[in-house]
Amino acid sequence: MFSIHAAGILSTTLEAVLYGYAVFMFTLAMWIMLRDRHQRQVNYALVAAGCALMVLATAEMGVNIARVYQGYVTKGPFLEGGPETFFAAPSEPTFVVKSILYNVQTLILDAVVIYRTYIVWQSSLVVILPIIGWFGLLAGTIGLNIALVHSGSDVFAQQTGQWITSVYALTLGTNLSSTTLLAGRIWTVTRRSAQYRSSNFLSPVLRVIIESGAIYSMTITAALISFVVKSNGVYVILDMISPIISIVFNMLIIRIGMANDRTLLGTSTNQSAWAAAAVSVERASAARRRADGTYEMKDLKVEITQVIEDDSDYAVVRPGTAITTRDVDEEPSPRSSTHDVPEKTEVDRVLV
Repeated sequence: MFSIHAAGILSTTLEAVLYGYAVFMFTLAMWIMLRDRHQRQVNYALVAAGCALMVLATAEMGVNIARVYQGYVTKGPFLEGGPETFFAAPSEPTFVVKSILYNVQTLILDAVVIYRTYIVWQSSLVVILPIIGWFGLLAGTIGLNIALVHSGSDVFAQQTGQWITSVYALTLGTNLSSTTLLAGRIWTVTRRSAQYRSSNFLSPVLRVIIESGAIYSMTITAALISFVVKSNGVYVILDMISPIISIVFNMLIIRIGMANDRTLLGTSTNQSAWAAAAVSVERASAARRRADGTYEMKDLKVEITQVIEDDSDYAVVRPGTAITTRDVDEEPSPRSSTHDVPEKTEVDRVLV
């Protein structure tokens, strides 16, 4: 088992690497959420949450750099026991500040996951257990930081140990339950909508939700196990969690944004004239479902800007020819009326 002051250097180094990656993902996520903001509604709640997580991660990175400087230059060498004593003291102001920053990030991330789960399910009863866990986590973080201020020289002591264990367990349970509910709902919608769609948009979203939840859950589990066995590795994992929270938050936003932007994926846009016209008709003819199960179709007007000749019975369509469809009330089949399949744009609004 390596020493505490060695853990301080290693944790700050690894945190700096992950922080650089988090900054890149934050920049990309903000661009995705704020682009075309004059043409569509922006989810400013998620924008604020992403900015808050990035600010808190930056602040914690600065605190850890200050801790390394104080531990090896200004304070640590003059303490009895040297830098080891400095880094081992949980009541040290920089350690308490770092703990508060981490706890606030955890609360924000868990609140965002609960919010997404509630919007997808549209039921407060479904998220009642994660909400209870979140309030328990809030109480645990307050008790933890109060205990750190009045603690001695050992973070593994009973006074602080029970609070740290409860905080790790509560955040793990809250995030895991919310992620499971969110993934389960999207999986159900994906399975039901597979028979109505040629492409399955929600499958990559579901995969990213599971991956991001697994990354965060495994990190918290590793921190909890390290603390229970009283390993100094918990200091390393604790500092790594801060940028990981920001990365996990932005993963889903970036994945949905890249799926919507065909140019980012490098998809070819070369289409025939009829294919381009079909895409225009499909986008313009989005059906609005009525309460009685029928669909209301709006008038469509497609301008063909290219001469298309065919040797068959079709006539030549000259530039400027307008094709207009009339209002049609279409009765859906009994099978299609049994499921209410949400549109992809609705999932974008909820998750991004």
